[in-house]
Amino acid sequence: MNRPPEDILLEINGLRTYFFTEEGVVKAIESIDLVVYKSETLGLVGESGSGKSVTALSILGIVPDPPGKILQGEVIFHGQDLRKLSDSDMRKIRGNQIAMIFQDPMTSLNPVFTVGDQISEAIMLHQKVTKKEAREKSIKIMSLVGIPSADERVDNYPFEFSGGMRQRVMIAMALSCNPELLIADEPSTSLDVTIQAQILELLKATSEEFDMSIILITHDMGVIAEMCDRVAVMYAGYICESGDIMIIFKSPYHPYTRGLLGAIPRPDAEREDLTIIRGAIPNLINPPSACRFHPRCDYWMEGLCESVLPEVLEIESGHKVRCHIYSDAGKAWMQKHGEAREIGKIPKSAVGK
Repeated sequence: MNRPPEDILLEINGLRTYFFTEEGVVKAIESIDLVVYKSETLGLVGESGSGKSVTALSILGIVPDPPGKILQGEVIFHGQDLRKLSDSDMRKIRGNQIAMIFQDPMTSLNPVFTVGDQISEAIMLHQKVTKKEAREKSIKIMSLVGIPSADERVDNYPFEFSGGMRQRVMIAMALSCNPELLIADEPSTSLDVTIQAQILELLKATSEEFDMSIILITHDMGVIAEMCDRVAVMYAGYICESGDIMIIFKSPYHPYTRGLLGAIPRPDAEREDLTIIRGAIPNLINPPSACRFHPRCDYWMEGLCESVLPEVLEIESGHKVRCHIYSDAGKAWMQKHGEAREIGKIPKSAVGK
């Protein structure tokens, strides 16, 4: 369901981010639109290389330049376009109103400073507190995220923590200034399944505690089902489908979304029942023309999908999809060729390229 405009916390319009490398121009993000509402968890899902992390870096304006550059688009937060703010104004927002948990906590934490100093630095940067008050708040937030003996461990260095505890330190740092939006980029990828569950449960609990919105970036549809209110499915720089979590899991419309869902192992399913998405994410220096998914798609319409980029269509309230199966051009192609392209009914003649 669409929520009223006053509930929108973050709105992205027409965002495009490229990387200019020696090998060529990497077209990482191509004109994506995205909305994050207050007090919700939005899942951003897709295979590695889909552009999920680049989207997060673009929101915060920390795309490494060179080689990266945000070419166009709006990133509107509380009614102001973040792309138009000065560096000093953006520094007031990063880590304060919008915080981010990066993929690898070991490389994100400075090895020569204690974790307490690193958390305190973020607090002192954005809040008018003394060093002693910042330290006390650091201990409190470390306890909140489940780090035992926080009053002692606050003086430890990152190498003295396990992977799961380092991730908790990163979460503590992100939560230290009570952000309105938390971007969690694969927060549990490098952890074992038991610790993964603990970290995800911690994120869920803290989002409720702080009344905070979350953008959860992952490639795991199981995590999306457990954590999110809405989901945006990303492929090769485009959002190909988005909507309420229950709608997407019950009635996925895009072939890529169906492939991701079909690849989730289930206890009652045979191995042969798992979906295989042919091929791999394309090289974004020279991506496929028009619909970037068409070389891997079992519903490909020859002469259309590789020549005309499908528009974003709203199938039902809040449920959007970018696919020719539902476009007027696609319906005309099917009528002309006498071949149906119905989701769930893969035609034998559709063999892709």
